Amino acid sequence: MDKYKNFSESDFLDDHYFLQWLTYRSAEDEEIWMDFLKSYPSKVQIVRAAESIFNLLRVREREMNLPEQFELWNRIRIESVTSEKNVWVKLVKYAAVLICVFCSGALSFYLYQDKPIPVYNRVIGSVTFEDSTKKYSNLKALLILSDGSKIPLERQLSKISYNYSGNQLVVNQDTIKQEAGFNSGFLNRVSIPYGKKSIIELSDGTKVWLNAGSQIAFPTVFSGAFRKVELKGEAFFEVAKNAERPFLVETCDQVVHVVGTKFNVSAYPEDKFVQTVLQEGKVSLEIRDKKLLKKDHFIEMDPDQMIELDKESKEIFRSVVDASKYIMWRDDILEFNKIDLGKALKQIERFYDIQITLADPKIALYKLSGKLDLKENPEDVLNVIKLTVPIAWRKTNKNFKLTEK
Repeated sequence: MDKYKNFSESDFLDDHYFLQWLTYRSAEDEEIWMDFLKSYPSKVQIVRAAESIFNLLRVREREMNLPEQFELWNRIRIESVTSEKNVWVKLVKYAAVLICVFCSGALSFYLYQDKPIPVYNRVIGSVTFEDSTKKYSNLKALLILSDGSKIPLERQLSKISYNYSGNQLVVNQDTIKQEAGFNSGFLNRVSIPYGKKSIIELSDGTKVWLNAGSQIAFPTVFSGAFRKVELKGEAFFEVAKNAERPFLVETCDQVVHVVGTKFNVSAYPEDKFVQTVLQEGKVSLEIRDKKLLKKDHFIEMDPDQMIELDKESKEIFRSVVDASKYIMWRDDILEFNKIDLGKALKQIERFYDIQITLADPKIALYKLSGKLDLKENPEDVLNVIKLTVPIAWRKTNKNFKLTEK
């Protein structure tokens, strides 16, 4: 519990173990959190403020229209006047931005479901997605099951599949059997660091290709009105058709609504844009505006269309593309058409788990076109880039430094 000693209100509200305590109030969790507050009395007011925000905002997203949002805001203002001033000033401050927190990897799962969905076992510590952007950290490729057990994914391309009832799991060539219905509503998480990929077949038959530096959370068996997964990073989805239970892919900035279709979503935290490319079928993008009291809006997409969402400005760019070129990463191939070199280098970094630095930031603005076969080593790939872009490179361990010729 020592990790919580430096947490702010918003940190607590983005922590699944904390939200589990607020939601279910088990005797065991109550004892653990009371011991924490006794050990760190300076955190009492912060924890109580976070708890108050959670209770105020515990409404269903689908039922919260604009007048209800105004009513919620008024409730927060009233509480800020009638309660302890030093705590509630912070409460108002954080409540004003918690419409944004709704799309985080923690609070959304507690506020938006038709019925409560249990979270990861405490063995994990927190289901908050790990920071996979740290290329030289000790992150490992892992499948974390709903009971908290961890299965290493040693292969360069790991394959994971669940059967329809969720009582049998195959990881590469190893079969893992579980009791029928065991933890069926709980979440699993696959974490893939740079340098690796994974193919996952969910219990409903949906197939997911998870790219390097990405993570996905999903239930063993889908329940309720929707089939929802949460994504950080990039993945290609081939969704099993079920008109009665739409499939939702949630990132921090948008939700993709589908029935049965094929599409690619790239939502890396470090990237400026969230990119969605539709190959087949039809999808609806729910764009989340982080400004208080603004409505979310929906965008319909047709095949061979790309929507790029600027995460800061919420500006939307729609274009017609060849969708097949945006999913070639599944076959270790990248194809570009006048893309900024800096964007291409990011994808190469993720694939090989290397670091590429630029001697001059202007190098990132060069335009790159052509096809790169990533089955070759990174040195060969950079040499191919040199044929079209005036650069030179120097290697030190896993670091490549690019300079202008």
